[in-house]
Amino acid sequence: MEELVKNITEWHHNRNLIEGATDKDQFCKLIQEAGELSDNICKGKDVSDDIGDMIVVLINIATRNNLKLEECMQKAWDDIKDRKGKMIDGVFIKEGDS
Repeated sequence: MEELVKNITEWHHNRNLIEGATDKDQFCKLIQEAGELSDNICKGKDVSDDIGDMIVVLINIATRNNLKLEECMQKAWDDIKDRKGKMIDGVFIKEGDS
């Protein structure tokens, strides 16, 4: 995983996608990739490339903000690890929320 992130980060640098883009540009790209993921989910197609494409864009945004993917995932895990709740009609309702 570390080697893949390193290769993807280098790929971004070699194509001027760090210095030559903005977080806003990359967020728009992320939403475009999310649309492709949605389309393939709805069509029952393989979504592995779509998920990978979104991770590639998230690596770009993390790199641009001097963050490591692992740090971001750890922060998210720390936020959710003790969260309780359940799915109701396709929506996760946190314990204590109405």
